[in-house]
Amino acid sequence: MLAEDYHKLLAEIIDIDTELSSIADSRRLLVEINEREAILIKLKEGIVKDIRIAESDYIKRKAFLRKKYDMNQKNGITNIIRGSSKSKLIKELKKLESKSNKNIDDLKEIKYIIDDLLLQFNSMREPLNKSIKARFGN
Repeated sequence: MLAEDYHKLLAEIIDIDTELSSIADSRRLLVEINEREAILIKLKEGIVKDIRIAESDYIKRKAFLRKKYDMNQKNGITNIIRGSSKSKLIKELKKLESKSNKNIDDLKEIKYIIDDLLLQFNSMREPLNKSIKARFGN
Protein backbone atom coordinates (compact mmCIF):
# COMPACT_ATOMS: atom_id res chain seq x y z
CA MET A 1 0.00 0.00 0.00
CA LEU A 2 1.27 3.49 -0.78
CA ALA A 3 1.91 6.14 1.85
CA GLU A 4 -0.89 8.30 0.42
CA ASP A 5 -3.37 5.45 0.90
CA TYR A 6 -2.35 5.13 4.54
CA HIS A 7 -2.78 8.88 5.02
CA LYS A 8 -6.33 8.72 3.61
CA LEU A 9 -7.23 5.83 5.92
CA LEU A 10 -5.79 7.63 8.93
CA ALA A 11 -7.75 10.77 8.09
CA GLU A 12 -10.96 8.73 8.15
CA ILE A 13 -10.03 7.06 11.43
CA ILE A 14 -9.20 10.34 13.15
CA ASP A 15 -12.61 11.86 12.38
CA ILE A 16 -14.53 11.10 15.60
CA ASP A 17 -17.43 13.01 17.13
CA THR A 18 -16.36 13.48 20.77
CA GLU A 19 -19.33 15.51 22.01
CA LEU A 20 -20.99 13.67 24.86
CA SER A 21 -24.37 14.54 26.30
CA SER A 22 -25.46 11.23 27.75
CA ILE A 23 -24.30 7.83 28.90
CA ALA A 24 -25.37 6.42 25.54
CA ASP A 25 -23.05 8.88 23.77
CA SER A 26 -20.21 7.87 26.09
CA ARG A 27 -20.78 4.20 25.38
CA ARG A 28 -21.07 4.86 21.64
CA LEU A 29 -17.78 6.73 21.69
CA LEU A 30 -16.13 3.96 23.68
CA VAL A 31 -17.26 1.35 21.15
CA GLU A 32 -16.11 3.57 18.29
CA ILE A 33 -12.69 4.02 19.90
CA ASN A 34 -12.34 0.25 20.35
CA GLU A 35 -13.29 -0.39 16.71
CA ARG A 36 -10.88 2.21 15.40
CA GLU A 37 -8.14 0.95 17.67
CA ALA A 38 -8.55 -2.52 16.15
CA ILE A 39 -8.31 -1.01 12.68
CA LEU A 40 -5.15 0.89 13.69
CA ILE A 41 -3.56 -2.29 15.01
CA LYS A 42 -4.21 -4.03 11.68
CA LEU A 43 -2.86 -1.01 9.81
CA LYS A 44 0.25 -1.08 11.98
CA GLU A 45 0.81 -4.74 11.13
CA GLY A 46 0.41 -3.87 7.45
CA ILE A 47 2.81 -0.94 7.62
CA VAL A 48 5.45 -3.04 9.39
CA LYS A 49 5.09 -5.64 6.64
CA ASP A 50 5.34 -2.93 3.95
CA ILE A 51 8.51 -1.54 5.58
CA ARG A 52 10.10 -4.99 5.56
CA ILE A 53 9.10 -5.52 1.92
CA ALA A 54 10.57 -2.13 0.95
CA GLU A 55 13.83 -2.92 2.77
CA SER A 56 14.01 -6.36 1.16
CA ASP A 57 13.27 -4.89 -2.26
CA TYR A 58 16.08 -2.35 -1.80
CA ILE A 59 18.57 -5.12 -0.95
CA LYS A 60 17.47 -7.21 -3.95
CA ARG A 61 17.74 -4.27 -6.35
CA LYS A 62 21.14 -3.33 -4.94
CA ALA A 63 22.40 -6.88 -5.49
CA PHE A 64 20.96 -6.88 -9.01
CA LEU A 65 22.78 -3.64 -9.88
CA ARG A 66 26.07 -4.93 -8.51
CA LYS A 67 25.68 -8.12 -10.52
CA LYS A 68 24.71 -6.19 -13.65
CA TYR A 69 27.79 -3.98 -13.55
CA ASP A 70 30.05 -6.83 -12.51
CA MET A 71 29.03 -8.75 -15.65
CA ASN A 72 29.45 -5.69 -17.90
CA GLN A 73 32.86 -4.81 -16.56
CA LYS A 74 35.41 -4.73 -19.36
CA ASN A 75 38.95 -3.55 -19.38
CA GLY A 76 40.88 -1.50 -21.83
CA ILE A 77 39.62 0.80 -24.54
CA THR A 78 35.89 0.16 -23.96
CA ASN A 79 36.20 1.57 -20.41
CA ILE A 80 37.85 4.70 -21.75
CA ILE A 81 35.25 5.19 -24.49
CA ARG A 82 32.14 4.30 -22.46
CA GLY A 83 33.30 5.61 -19.13
CA SER A 84 33.94 3.68 -16.00
CA SER A 85 31.23 1.20 -15.07
CA LYS A 86 32.18 1.77 -11.45
CA SER A 87 31.06 5.41 -11.59
CA LYS A 88 27.80 4.39 -13.29
CA LEU A 89 27.24 1.79 -10.60
CA ILE A 90 27.84 4.32 -7.84
CA LYS A 91 25.47 6.79 -9.49
CA GLU A 92 22.69 4.18 -9.82
CA LEU A 93 23.24 2.91 -6.26
CA LYS A 94 22.95 6.44 -4.86
CA LYS A 95 19.76 7.01 -6.86
CA LEU A 96 18.32 3.70 -5.65
CA GLU A 97 19.30 4.42 -2.05
CA SER A 98 17.72 7.88 -1.98
CA LYS A 99 14.49 6.59 -3.53
CA SER A 100 14.33 3.63 -1.13
CA ASN A 101 15.16 5.76 1.90
CA LYS A 102 12.39 8.23 1.05
CA ASN A 103 9.84 5.43 0.69
CA ILE A 104 10.92 3.69 3.90
CA ASP A 105 11.03 6.97 5.84
CA ASP A 106 7.49 7.80 4.68
CA LEU A 107 6.27 4.41 5.86
CA LYS A 108 8.08 4.74 9.21
CA GLU A 109 6.51 8.17 9.72
CA ILE A 110 3.07 6.64 9.21
CA LYS A 111 3.93 3.92 11.74
CA TYR A 112 4.82 6.62 14.29
CA ILE A 113 1.52 8.39 13.58
CA ILE A 114 -0.35 5.13 14.16
CA ASP A 115 1.52 4.58 17.45
CA ASP A 116 0.63 8.11 18.53
CA LEU A 117 -3.04 7.60 17.63
CA LEU A 118 -3.13 4.37 19.63
CA LEU A 119 -1.78 6.25 22.65
CA GLN A 120 -4.35 9.01 22.18
CA PHE A 121 -7.18 6.49 21.98
CA ASN A 122 -5.97 4.86 25.19
CA SER A 123 -5.87 8.23 26.93
CA MET A 124 -9.42 8.98 25.71
CA ARG A 125 -10.71 5.63 26.95
CA GLU A 126 -9.76 6.16 30.63
CA PRO A 127 -11.86 9.29 31.26
CA LEU A 128 -14.79 7.73 29.39
CA ASN A 129 -14.70 4.62 31.55
CA LYS A 130 -14.49 6.75 34.69
CA SER A 131 -17.40 8.96 33.66
CA ILE A 132 -19.57 5.95 32.81
CA LYS A 133 -18.76 4.33 36.15
CA ALA A 134 -19.47 7.62 37.96
CA ARG A 135 -22.87 7.93 36.29
CA PHE A 136 -23.82 4.36 37.14
CA GLY A 137 -22.50 4.75 40.68
CA ASN A 138 -19.94 1.92 40.60
